[in-house]
Amino acid sequence: MEARLTELSIAARVTAVEEEVQAFLRSLDTLKKSTTLAQRNHERKKLYKTEEFIRLDIEDELLKLHEVPPTAPDAPVPSDELSQCKDPVVVGYATRLNALRALLTLEIQPSSHTILEKVYMFVRAATFALVMFGGFFVVCFLVPLRWIHLILRQFDVPNYYLPMDWIQTTFGLALCVASGIQISTNDRVNLTMETTKNDPTVVMFTHGSNLDGLMIQGTSPTSLKFIGKKALFMLPIVGWGFRWGFGNIPIDRSNREASKRSLKVLAKAVLEYGRSVAISPEGSRSKTGQLQDFKKGPFYLQSDVNKSITPAIVHGAFELWPPGRIFTLSGKAHVDYLPQFHVDPHKSRNANRLALRRVYLTALAKPVPADLSTAPDTPHVLMHVWSIMCLWVVIPGAVAAICGAISRLSTILGVSTTSGTAQLVASVMLGLETFMHFTC
Repeated sequence: MEARLTELSIAARVTAVEEEVQAFLRSLDTLKKSTTLAQRNHERKKLYKTEEFIRLDIEDELLKLHEVPPTAPDAPVPSDELSQCKDPVVVGYATRLNALRALLTLEIQPSSHTILEKVYMFVRAATFALVMFGGFFVVCFLVPLRWIHLILRQFDVPNYYLPMDWIQTTFGLALCVASGIQISTNDRVNLTMETTKNDPTVVMFTHGSNLDGLMIQGTSPTSLKFIGKKALFMLPIVGWGFRWGFGNIPIDRSNREASKRSLKVLAKAVLEYGRSVAISPEGSRSKTGQLQDFKKGPFYLQSDVNKSITPAIVHGAFELWPPGRIFTLSGKAHVDYLPQFHVDPHKSRNANRLALRRVYLTALAKPVPADLSTAPDTPHVLMHVWSIMCLWVVIPGAVAAICGAISRLSTILGVSTTSGTAQLVASVMLGLETFMHFTC
């Protein structure tokens, strides 16, 4: 192993990137006077790509050793995971590379803490909550629309034009609007039905913020089914709409076998209904804003469905809403849809996983708009304010209409008092949440 790493000039490359990172850090004070946050983070991503390519070269060599047939039946199989390797030389390189990772954490957009910003954030957060809970409340009562999908499919109506799919896309956009995010996209054509030839694809998106999935949901030119953490589905009303209304799939990250079952359910949606699906190969949100190691689960999913992968790169969202920030700042974000990645059938699943990671790192290191993560343009702010006003009219109106219908239904059922209606609603909600608990 040591000889092979010497051939790859790992020692010299690690030393070189360490010097580049230190030089960048020393120049930060000067750069802050002449560059934007997006430009500085772009430099971090370029350095991160260089560091991660060294890591991937080491992991490629570990994978080759892992895939060599054992010389004896009881011979130990070396791990293909860099974090589990016991070779002291490899451990030394891993320690140095991990230190570089920590130094290249992305810079986040600071809050101005002005009264105007605080008021604007409160309005946006309240609208976001309105769409999340009020919107999903409405979606729960639209679940029967999914039954119409069975009929429409008989007439070859594409998934994107099915009622609940259109509503899901609109819902994602509404949440982005409520967040105050100005979204730009690039190469959406890579995900259109014409490009995919109506063949489902597995969309794998980078994940550094709570905004990522919403941005993909709202800007994707084709309907997607998402897989999300179980805790989200356990929220009353929100989880019901997310699962039964939109048909998304919960995953229990703490239980490997349960996770595999969730991926099988998602694979069924691809194979039986021709659904394109969306999942983050990183699993959880990145705490540094940089691309994390890829989990193996999404690649088992791809193997089960044998479909292409469409990488989706989200820029700028981490800077606006990093983990730990209560709510997002208003600003510009960008989604880049890359050409489809076709798995090499002659390579192992893990080899394809490492190859795809190189694609992501290369895309992330490309130049981005200099004003990324800055305040939205004035026309967008005006449109956003108008949209918020519309949401505060439409959603409460729809909720009030549904509550009126529930009240009339209670009267028909002989429940005439307010407390009786409340007990009926509470009983139904308890039943639904119990059902969700045992089936999630």
